[in-house]
Amino acid sequence: MERIFITGGSGLLGSKFATINSDYEIITTYNTNPRNDAVKLDITRKDDVLSKIESLNPDLVIHSAALTNVDYCEDHQEEADKINVQGTLNLVKACDQTDSKLIYVSTDFVFDGKKGMYQEDDETNPLSYYAKSKLKGEEYIQNSDIEYAISRVSVLYGWHTNFNFVTWVISELKEGNDINIVTDEYNSPTFADNAAEAILNIYSKGREGVYHIVGDERINRYDFAVNIALVFELDETLINPILSEDLIRSAPRPMDSSLSVEKAQNDLDIKLLNTTDGLKEMKKVMK
Repeated sequence: MERIFITGGSGLLGSKFATINSDYEIITTYNTNPRNDAVKLDITRKDDVLSKIESLNPDLVIHSAALTNVDYCEDHQEEADKINVQGTLNLVKACDQTDSKLIYVSTDFVFDGKKGMYQEDDETNPLSYYAKSKLKGEEYIQNSDIEYAISRVSVLYGWHTNFNFVTWVISELKEGNDINIVTDEYNSPTFADNAAEAILNIYSKGREGVYHIVGDERINRYDFAVNIALVFELDETLINPILSEDLIRSAPRPMDSSLSVEKAQNDLDIKLLNTTDGLKEMKKVMK
C-alpha cells in the first residue's frame, strides 16, 4: 500500500485527506494542535523533518502546513519566512533524500489581481508578504530535482474546529449579528473536501506541475456570503455590502485573484464545485 504523509493534518485542508476513502495509507501530522493517530512534526526544524520522513519513507508528501493569516504574516515577516519558506525547503530536502513526490499547497494570492481568472502559466506578482513567502516555496520546489506538483487554492471552506469564512458567516448570522462584507474583492472559493480529492487525483493520475484546485467560479466576497445565507436558510439582510477601502488591514490584497480550473478539470477527471454546489455538499454533512 502506498503511503502518503500530510503536513498540517490538523488544519482545514490537511484534516480532509484522512476522511477520503482511498487505497492509500494516510499519515497526518500536527504541530500545535494534537490529533489522534497523528505524528508531531515541526517543519521549521530540519532534523525533525528529515528524521520523520526518512523513517516513514512516504511515496508522497502533501505539504498543506503554512502560516496563512495574511495580516499576521505582514506584521511578522521573519516568522512567515521560517514557516512558509524554510519549512518548505526542509521538506524539499527530505523528499530528495527519500525520492518522495511532493505536492505543495500554494495560494491564489501569488497573483496581483489585476485581471482575474488566472491560468497556471500566467505571470505571478504577489502583493503581500504572505503571498511572497508562498511563492518562494513554489520557486524552491520548481528549482529542485524532486518530482512535484503545486496546487494553488483560494478561500478554503468546510467544517472544522477553527473558523473559516463560511463557518464564521454561519455563526454570525445564526446569532443575528450584522456583518460587513466587501463587494470588490473576487476569488474562487474552494470546498476543502473537494480540493483534497482533487489533490489526491494529481497523485493517482501521475500529474506534475502547477494546478489551480479551486471552485469553478469567480465571485466576490459579498455574493459568496449571500450564497451562504441562502443555502443555510439564514437572514441575508444582515449582510452589509462595503468596499475594501473601508477596512483597515496590514497587508494588501489582490482585487481579483480568481483562477481558471480548465486544466485541473481536464487532467484530473473531477468536477470542482462552485460555491452553491460546495455549500450544498457542506450542508449535507452538517452536524
